[in-house]
Amino acid sequence: MIMTFTECLSLIKSDLNMFPNINFGVVKYFFFNASFKFTVWLRLGSYLRSKKGLFRILYGVVFLIHKHNQYLTGIQVRIETKIEGGLRFQHFSGIVVNEGCEIGRNCLIFQNVTIGASSSGIPRIGNNVIICAGAVIIGNVYIGDNVIVGANSVVTHNIPSNTIVAGIPARVISENSQSKMNDYMYH
Repeated sequence: MIMTFTECLSLIKSDLNMFPNINFGVVKYFFFNASFKFTVWLRLGSYLRSKKGLFRILYGVVFLIHKHNQYLTGIQVRIETKIEGGLRFQHFSGIVVNEGCEIGRNCLIFQNVTIGASSSGIPRIGNNVIICAGAVIIGNVYIGDNVIVGANSVVTHNIPSNTIVAGIPARVISENSQSKMNDYMYH
């Protein structure tokens, strides 16, 4: 699917809305927040990826900037990855997301998270998901909407919506994720 520039700007705005105090503006976050800067270059690369002509040259420049940001932040997310609006990395380093996985709206990812493929397939992540530090999501699994994946959890099976999971392997520890969502999502 080919992305329009308006869709690209909408995704960037959704990513910005994941941060507290956005009244300080895009410029502040772009220059002083590595997570937002990373997502801006990711979105621009996704937009330019399918373009032709002069845009193809711009894609090359954006691709190199994105690669550089991957090395600076330790966040390995390829431009081809299907990620809806509202992506935020709370902390950097050690984050690896398989290019084939799909991530829904409003996803907050902490440090040292792996979302990877196995012989069984590639993960799909729903909307409003928080993936805490050190979590591993691997294989053909679906994480439902409004889920919190606890720190250092290993998810190898589907997770129902509106739950909190933790452990190795991850298991449901609460069926009321909404009470904790706001504590994490916009702070």
